[in-house]
Amino acid sequence: MNIKKVENISAIVLLVAFFLPWLNLGFLGSVSGIGIIKLNFIVLFIPLLAVAVIVTDIMGSETASKWLSYAAGLVPLVWIILRIPFMGGDVFFAAAGIGIYLTLLASILMLLGAFKIVKIG
Repeated sequence: MNIKKVENISAIVLLVAFFLPWLNLGFLGSVSGIGIIKLNFIVLFIPLLAVAVIVTDIMGSETASKWLSYAAGLVPLVWIILRIPFMGGDVFFAAAGIGIYLTLLASILMLLGAFKIVKIG
């Protein structure tokens, strides 16, 4: 596994961000990615795809790793972008926690790395 690949770093950030607060509900507390799964099962694909990217890179399958990197970048990016008009922009950004921002950043970085726009080293 090449830890210096942008896709692998992004996958690790996606995994860590999944367990951080995604929504801050004020005095009701916060909800991580695990809690969001109860509301929308598609969120479950975010950590699964991130793990798949890492596993396929360890196994040395470049083609599978590339296609899984596309999916691991697109699924959270599309999901988050679709939530903004659904919740309303002001409500979304007021309630968004660090986990959702890190997920958004990692998904964009994952796509940039998968398309070879950004490289490390």
